[in-house]
Amino acid sequence: MLDPTGKTTVTICTDRFEVLALATAKNIGMPGLPLVIVPHPPGGLKPEEVIQKADTIIEDMIARPLENKGRNASKRSPGL
Repeated sequence: MLDPTGKTTVTICTDRFEVLALATAKNIGMPGLPLVIVPHPPGGLKPEEVIQKADTIIEDMIARPLENKGRNASKRSPGL
């Protein structure tokens, strides 16, 4: 998905805010906004835990914009 400046983007969102993220994307005219959904809450993690979790979603972050040519792109990331 391209943002208004023309850059390919993906949005990371916790499962608690998935419905809000989808509604917001639709309301701003970007219903195919690529989303990678991760478990809530993301806070309170040690740096090495953040790196480990990032490693589990990096492939989804790369693939999601390519999968969604104008479709809703919400997808839960496995392994989190």
